[in-house]
Amino acid sequence: MQFPEKPSRLGTTSFVLAMIVLVLACIYMALFAAVTEGNATFGMDSETAGYTLVLGGGTVMAILTVLFTLAGIILGIMALRKADPKRGLAITGLVLNFLCFAPYCLLLILVAVGSISAADIPSFAP
Repeated sequence: MQFPEKPSRLGTTSFVLAMIVLVLACIYMALFAAVTEGNATFGMDSETAGYTLVLGGGTVMAILTVLFTLAGIILGIMALRKADPKRGLAITGLVLNFLCFAPYCLLLILVAVGSISAADIPSFAP
């Protein structure tokens, strides 16, 4: 009697990491909306609370997103390299992780292009 094969743990973990990143992003957006709504929260005015959440929470969220998505991408690739017969979960996790990582890559490209265009490069023309 043959049992149906389960997806590999690597593919499942890749998918779960992508879901964690998406849930964290939703929680961050909900907290941002609640804090900056205009009510005095945590004993500070809404502007200070918004800056605290954007600067502190945004940095933590960016670090967690980059770490979790890189781990998910690596685990998804490892699951695909193992030639798992049920690759659907690994492919889904890999696609979702790339979609979560894309805004950070775009931001890095925009910062690099902006810094190059703003650089004062001396001209060597006579």
